[in-house]
Amino acid sequence: MNEDIRLANLVLGGGGVRGIAYIGMYEVAEEKSLYFKNIAGVSVGALVGAFIGAGYNSVELRRILYDFDFEKIKLRDISREIPAVKKYMEYTSRNTFQRDKSFKTFLNMRWAESDNNSAKNYRFFETDEEFTGYRRDLLKNIVTYSKQGSLFDGDYLEEWVYKILRKRGIKTFADLRLGKPDWSNPNGYKVRMTAVDANRGRIVVLPDDISYYGIDPDRLEVAKAVRMSTSVPFAFKPVEVLKKDGSSIKKHYLIDGGVLDNLPIWLIQPSMSIPLIACELKGKEKLINVMTPFNILKGLISTVHDFGVPDIKHYKNSYLVRIYTGDISFLDFELSDKEKKYLIDAGRLAALYTFQRVFRPKYMQRCGLFCVLRRILGLHS
Repeated sequence: MNEDIRLANLVLGGGGVRGIAYIGMYEVAEEKSLYFKNIAGVSVGALVGAFIGAGYNSVELRRILYDFDFEKIKLRDISREIPAVKKYMEYTSRNTFQRDKSFKTFLNMRWAESDNNSAKNYRFFETDEEFTGYRRDLLKNIVTYSKQGSLFDGDYLEEWVYKILRKRGIKTFADLRLGKPDWSNPNGYKVRMTAVDANRGRIVVLPDDISYYGIDPDRLEVAKAVRMSTSVPFAFKPVEVLKKDGSSIKKHYLIDGGVLDNLPIWLIQPSMSIPLIACELKGKEKLINVMTPFNILKGLISTVHDFGVPDIKHYKNSYLVRIYTGDISFLDFELSDKEKKYLIDAGRLAALYTFQRVFRPKYMQRCGLFCVLRRILGLHS
């Protein structure tokens, strides 16, 4: 490997359409001769991480994301396509004088069990003592509502990812045993991602944990894993995985990994020799004043992300690239060229700021004390 290439590990958080900002981050990484050894991601971070891990450069990544046919997932009659939106509207109209009409309260209500179409689904959920209370009820209702209807089933996304990865010779995770094995990644997969098993209320690390369902991790298709990780509740249908349980077959529902943790930096072992770079997409939090179906959908999706996991996201030799995406929503599928440029520029700006800090200690180490003093005194050219 070229001596000028710098190694780093990469974690990409979720954020829907705003993931276009990762193009800008990746451009700066290439300009800095930065090579990502191990990559982890969730939701859109899993999508982009898979493309980077497959060997696509920033120019190709830009073309790939720009060429995606968002017309295939165009928002239609939301209240009709997504029963959860319609039921929330009914819930607020019935409870005019109730003070707490939050999305969280609505999704955590047990009355969803009484629905004839959803009650039968509850037998699929396990009765783990750790999986109780708020998280249990919320995840059960997420699956129940998502099964009743969503914007799209995810077939188009999976097929699109599959075709792009195949062009680089990537089909299953066996083709991605290119990373550095360690205690957190014993099989040395270059790219890994997370989903959530809503039945068990647990994060599923892909491909490693797919063995729980009787599937060989090496044989799991990367495109299928990306679909699991990006199955945003209410937007995509949950991915059904069958597990043999004695003489019976049990259905498990896998959804977006960002539901429990939208920035899983714990997927990569901390290292003092290789810095960890974690990228987070941060938009402006706006109060929803007008309860249109689209705003309700955004509120529901925002509510079901990053809950239930303690915020212990600090590791030695780790750096956070916080990308501010402004008013652009994760559901803004019809982005203008100006908005796309804004996101890419935001990714570049955040990366330039952070990468400067990542490699400063190495410069000082090479330079020595005398050189550092010269820089402090302004004598270094």
